[in-house]
Amino acid sequence: MRHIIKLPIVGQKTIAQKTNEVSFGLSDKEFVFMAGQYIQMALPELLYPDPKGASRTLSIASSPNDKEKISISFRDSGSGFKRTLMELPLDTLIDVEGPFGFFTLPRSTFQPVAFIAGGIGITPCISMIRFADEIERPGSIILFYANRDKESAAYLNELETIAARNPNFILKNKFGRIDAEFVQNSVTNMSEAIWYVVGPAPMVAAVRDVLFRLGIDEGKIRFEEFTGYE
Repeated sequence: MRHIIKLPIVGQKTIAQKTNEVSFGLSDKEFVFMAGQYIQMALPELLYPDPKGASRTLSIASSPNDKEKISISFRDSGSGFKRTLMELPLDTLIDVEGPFGFFTLPRSTFQPVAFIAGGIGITPCISMIRFADEIERPGSIILFYANRDKESAAYLNELETIAARNPNFILKNKFGRIDAEFVQNSVTNMSEAIWYVVGPAPMVAAVRDVLFRLGIDEGKIRFEEFTGYE
């Protein structure tokens, strides 16, 4: 159910090059969402001007099983909104509305899943991967994760740790663009999997063309053009 609540900022940190994570405490409040969904959040004030205002939609990075906080992550674009969000004092109350979105895991826990994430597009994927790992989801998950370099790859160490211990999760990391050959050489059950593609609009369009060329049925592909860069 969609609703608006006021949540305090309880954490602000840098998690990769020009990439930040902010957490909001739940304390005695409940915020029910599905892994992969996003929120609309509004700041009480802007410390720096921003032509887009004091509100943004941002994907949730934390797992629904985390009852202490919800976390978001984003690229540091230098916008007034993001600078303010990182500089507001802890315990500042933020208006959080949601959850929104259908970029979520399939109903069947046995359904194979393939994620293709570009940069900060990893945010909804890490929420779903964390949740799947916690509930010991039996269906296989493979993540194709593209970044410019290791320093800019958010959550990479955590993803490598999960992949090392969980045989149902495979990480395919690449510094550079993901092409058809990289995907084709990594997946044996391409036609069985549900494909999730998330990242900036040009990346999503390019990957969509790659999957179509590989013969993936359009009905098995889900896209989300990520706005975490603004």
